[in-house]
Amino acid sequence: MADDPDRTPRLYQYRQDRSRFACIAYSLTVIFFCISIVQWILMIILDGLRNFIIDFSYISIIALLIGMLLVTSFVFFENLRFATPINWFLTIIIVLMTTWGISRAIVEPSLALFGITLLFVAILAVMFILIGVYIRHDLTLDVVILFVAAVIFFITSVFFVMLQIMAGLKIAFFIYASIIIITVLMFLMYHAQTINGYRYAEMRLNDYLLAALIIYHDLTILLIMSFLLIGKIYTLAGGSGLYFYGDSCCGNTTGASNRSLYYDPSLYNTGSTGNDNVAPIYL
Repeated sequence: MADDPDRTPRLYQYRQDRSRFACIAYSLTVIFFCISIVQWILMIILDGLRNFIIDFSYISIIALLIGMLLVTSFVFFENLRFATPINWFLTIIIVLMTTWGISRAIVEPSLALFGITLLFVAILAVMFILIGVYIRHDLTLDVVILFVAAVIFFITSVFFVMLQIMAGLKIAFFIYASIIIITVLMFLMYHAQTINGYRYAEMRLNDYLLAALIIYHDLTILLIMSFLLIGKIYTLAGGSGLYFYGDSCCGNTTGASNRSLYYDPSLYNTGSTGNDNVAPIYL
């Protein structure tokens, strides 16, 4: 069979287009994640904004539901992904809704914990994206195995969540968080292979918005699951400074926000009755 004289130029052009697609996808991911980071930092450091999010938690729930609905529509309706400027408008709305959707979980940790968690997530993400890109094994051929493993991990994580809630088993949370992180990292490698290409399954070269949103949500899940895990590990190791306002492991046994802890002890001193053991009531 004679060699195709056009094969080499086409292969070179494909490599150029694939590299350009990967650069655009990861660049957009970084931009979207930085937009969320700036908002999360403001939520943590601005007391008024943080208290508003805590007092009106249902707003976060509504925003998250809207974001997930839009993501689902973005995935299943291709016309939305390729219709400019609607696709960009929906992408920005998805990022903003996701950011505010998980804001109730983000505002509780201290700024120090937020920074350490960001560093941890960045290292994990870069490491496993590189592993996914450069390993020889094609994970896109094992997508069924990945989904079966994800379902098994999900069932196991639900079991450990129930142990944590109903039995108070502290080790259960560490196992649960680790299982979720491992599951996300598996799919992060899979998504990296579909973006980088040269595998059995790969993303189309004009689908960079979907690629960016997929990696963005992988990073967001990693961030959420890493918050409490790092905070609890640091506290168990005897450290201080990394805490959650409503976390019983860090000194607040009531489960209330720290803003509920500023009370005047004299209000609970009965004075002449001699009863000084009246416990404060947290509202």
